[in-house]
Amino acid sequence: MEDDIQDPITPFGNPDGARASLEEITKGFVPFSGLAQWGGLSTAENDRSARVIVGRKGSGKTLYLRRLHANAVLDKSLHADSISQEVPTTTNIVKFCQWFPKDVLTEQWREMWRRAILRSLASHLLRNTVFSAYVSPEQQRRLTADYTDILRPGGRGFMAHVSIYSQVDEIINAHQSARDVEKYFNRPSWAELETVIGEVIADCPPMCFYLDAVDEEFGHAPMYWLHCQKGLFYQTMRLLRDSQLGARLHVAISMRDLVLASVYRSEHQTRYRGEPHIRVLTWNRKAIEYFLSHKLHGLDERWFRIQGGNVKSVSTWLGINDIENKRRNVRESLLLYLLRHTRLLPRDIVILGNRLCHALAGQPNSTDLEELIRRTVSDTARVFGNEQITICANELVALSIPRSAAAHGYVETYTAAKEFVRGVADDLKRLISLIGVDRFGAERLRDAQSLAGTLFESGENVFSMLWTNGLIGYVDNVRPEQYVFYSEDHMDEFYLPDKATYVFHPILIDAVGIESVDDRPIVPFATE
Repeated sequence: MEDDIQDPITPFGNPDGARASLEEITKGFVPFSGLAQWGGLSTAENDRSARVIVGRKGSGKTLYLRRLHANAVLDKSLHADSISQEVPTTTNIVKFCQWFPKDVLTEQWREMWRRAILRSLASHLLRNTVFSAYVSPEQQRRLTADYTDILRPGGRGFMAHVSIYSQVDEIINAHQSARDVEKYFNRPSWAELETVIGEVIADCPPMCFYLDAVDEEFGHAPMYWLHCQKGLFYQTMRLLRDSQLGARLHVAISMRDLVLASVYRSEHQTRYRGEPHIRVLTWNRKAIEYFLSHKLHGLDERWFRIQGGNVKSVSTWLGINDIENKRRNVRESLLLYLLRHTRLLPRDIVILGNRLCHALAGQPNSTDLEELIRRTVSDTARVFGNEQITICANELVALSIPRSAAAHGYVETYTAAKEFVRGVADDLKRLISLIGVDRFGAERLRDAQSLAGTLFESGENVFSMLWTNGLIGYVDNVRPEQYVFYSEDHMDEFYLPDKATYVFHPILIDAVGIESVDDRPIVPFATE
């Protein structure tokens, strides 16, 4: 039973998929059981065709990848390597990106990932005992002696098998310039190595590699990591068609939605739209309601204000059906109230659910229940808003990194200086505060855009960043009126559309303190 694994500290579960126990992942997972309408959310744990898991931060990428890995480990007909989570350093990512012009950068990253994969493969064939019986003495000799110019140049062999991520760092650290790297990439022995590795793995069990933890570093330099991840994406898809390696080597990765959005904006978009090996975790209102309902169904009875019935719902959990919105002097559905103060992400639902459980635990019925719920939701929404603003600030900081930063060793001044990022985040809040309201016209936006140019080096990008990070949307003048925010449906729209009326996400009311201007709550998702 799911109740058996509930932690009293986190009754809704652990919000961090990387730290959740394997038991919670396998037993507490919310299934979207094979229904086509759920898209990537319905990916089964034994689906070996899933190679790319795409989603926003907090969308469950790590959880899905861990489920795929856990099931593969149980399959004795293949070898599932441990999930790689020690990603390359952001300093190295920036360094490599600054070596090359933007028009060839993704291609260079694609080549980097192929070299790193081949080196990691060679280390496994040589040093992983799982494969010792499949590698002949002659093949072992060749892998050890014939390719020292590309496999740890300088005579240092592999003493143990190593991860793909580690080899990216190692290759970058071993070179000093674009010319140096290109010379290494273009050595003829790479083609020979691929042939030898292809011959060896043809007799080995299929090998599965899992690359995760991109969210850990992506936020420090988003535009640099975007190129890095695009290269990994293209290489992963290329391996599927590789005649020598594709049938025996399975690489599964997770990546941010912005990366796939960038792919969709390229000349390759028609090739990858609807690609069955790509699983996009699309969290809309319908999916997140299903997720919340499933979480409530598994929640222990002691957390419910109304107990003893057969129904577990938001109303029986919190004890009311609707709630007064004091800012707007209206009453609104409690469910919509909760959802619109999140980013429609499972992590947000888990965090808010845990907080509400503990806020209401032990409170007598005479307590001002609505006020307690409003305060808890507001405090939690403030956390979500501040996090999203910080993500935007990191992006702005990364755009301001000088081209000479990597060469002179001061990249971390930009990527690791929390005070610097905090200052940019404060300037973003100031910009939003100057608009001051949650609904405003195009003229007010233009005035704010002019101010953004004085506050930030990349001022023209500020509101598009707020758009792609879900903090600003626009009014779609249909009946009934709808508010449109960036989502999977708008994934290839990197720039804020030109509209008559704009709206801020409700979490900015709590994070920044802007005012609500009329009695209609901003609902950042379709209400029908």
